Amino acid sequence: MPIPLDDAYRLLVRLGRCPVAHIGSGMEGHVFDVGSDSVAKVWFSKTPDEIVPLQSFYEIVHGLHLPFDTPLITEVHDSPDGTVSIERALQGTPLNDVVFRDANVPPPFATNALMSVLTALRDHPVQDTWCALPILGVRHPEAATLNGSTSALLDVVSRNVDRYGDQLRRSVPDFDWVYAQTVQQVRQFSDAKLHAVHGDLCPPNILLGPDLNVTAVLDWGFLSHFGDTSLDASIACGSYNLYGEHSRVNDAYLVAECVDRHGYDHHRLLVYRALYAVLTSNAYSEDGTDGHYAWCVDNLNRDDIQAALSDAL
Repeated sequence: MPIPLDDAYRLLVRLGRCPVAHIGSGMEGHVFDVGSDSVAKVWFSKTPDEIVPLQSFYEIVHGLHLPFDTPLITEVHDSPDGTVSIERALQGTPLNDVVFRDANVPPPFATNALMSVLTALRDHPVQDTWCALPILGVRHPEAATLNGSTSALLDVVSRNVDRYGDQLRRSVPDFDWVYAQTVQQVRQFSDAKLHAVHGDLCPPNILLGPDLNVTAVLDWGFLSHFGDTSLDASIACGSYNLYGEHSRVNDAYLVAECVDRHGYDHHRLLVYRALYAVLTSNAYSEDGTDGHYAWCVDNLNRDDIQAALSDAL
């Protein structure tokens, strides 16, 4: 159950942290500026045992020495009134605050920002994956290994289909074929190295400095894991402009940018889009009445994605 904002404020005061400002609130909790280059997160439902793996994941990502800042949790407090984590503050302006996302073509600085994050993650493989996060709340014992990462994703996909398959079948003709082809092709993908996958590289999670270069990437955890950066690229291209008039054009432009200038495989990007759509179709609503479900269904019904699923590897 969400904690009222005033109660969260008083909880921080009792912990000796005087909030300077309320930064924002989301599905998982409230975020406050508490000074000393730190922010406090008051979680609605997570326990310290659930925060500690995220803390460890952050430490691994921080150890990659990426060319931008990433979160670090410095303290975790267990209180009867809620769990609180203290993190270092990340500096910058969210990309979505400085760009009109529904232009025909993303402006060069926005494209460069997105590609610089993807390139950095691809250029910094993970050497030590001693922890793994739950994927959409599901823990998998082998998620920190190369083969285990794929198995973990497909396990969660299977659970999603078990729960929401009938709904998806009503929305996607030949859904069972789409699902089977997606699983078959993802199983055949190979990647020699593990990388940190953010899983939600949308404009609000990319911070820019005054020079419009990336200063930080925040909000890891929704789908963060160690795996194939092509999944991140596929999600990022589609998430840049989810619902605007020119969303499809923006998506195609960014996919072409990934393929033509950064060496990503076009077929793999499309198959991973199908995986992401089945994986997260009902992440925000049980009954599929939200915009994200509609977006996932639109992707699963796309001719180019279904053509990619038809191709033999």
